[in-house]
Amino acid sequence: MRTRKCRNRGFTFVELLVVMSVGTVALALVAPGILQARAQARANACKNSLKQIGLALHNYHAAFGTLPPGWVARDVEPATGPCFGWQCFLLPFVEQAPLYNRLKFGATPVPGNADLQTRVVLFRCPDDTSEDLNPVRDQFGTSNYSGNYGSAALPGSVKAASKANGIFFWNSKIGFRDITDGTSNVFAVGERCIASAAGIWVGVRSNQNAGDGVTACSHETRLNTVIDSFSSRHAEGAHFLFCDGQVRFISDEIDSQPGADPPKGLYQKLAHRSDGHQVGGF
Repeated sequence: MRTRKCRNRGFTFVELLVVMSVGTVALALVAPGILQARAQARANACKNSLKQIGLALHNYHAAFGTLPPGWVARDVEPATGPCFGWQCFLLPFVEQAPLYNRLKFGATPVPGNADLQTRVVLFRCPDDTSEDLNPVRDQFGTSNYSGNYGSAALPGSVKAASKANGIFFWNSKIGFRDITDGTSNVFAVGERCIASAAGIWVGVRSNQNAGDGVTACSHETRLNTVIDSFSSRHAEGAHFLFCDGQVRFISDEIDSQPGADPPKGLYQKLAHRSDGHQVGGF
């Protein structure tokens, strides 16, 4: 009886090329979607962090009757040394009470202190590539979120800073009662990424380094333009937390104009807590 021999047949070279071509085309079609999905996930995580910061600000206000100070300094001298700022005072309200309790608020924050170099995940945007220790801000722990100083540029003196029209500045004690333009119409916090040297959650290195913890919305520091501006690694804009707790994505193309008080551009109006201007839809 004759038996039939079966022979395993492999791919021919042409068939292999066809399979590889199909795989390459499929990968090219799918890859942008995967990258976009990952970028969106990082943006959502950033947005969620700001929402949690907003909740913490509201809980702080409920406990103390005001929002936390931008930074605290006993005198107006420029070279005060490091000062604790608004993010430090939020630590108990963002599940960081043990870290808060280790900080010595009666003394000056010291560069190199391990506690002040702690990575606080809530204060980091996953899209940013800044180091956990900010190399341009005395190696304090990096933060990607900065308080709204107002529509005018950061001042050269602390005395001028006391007249800021935003939410966070030197020894500030702003309550919701002071935000007469409405909490849904005023920035509380915005993003700062590596493009503008990020920030530090400790506070500021001195009175003359307000940009460590707060950022101005002046026309000269428009969104994503210079090292002193709010900025992000997200495409075409940045997330901002408003005083009512909502988080919105603000475009790089938002209307901005010179003139701080009263402000002229929409970007400046959203930074001013009490200019009396209606912002409408945006």
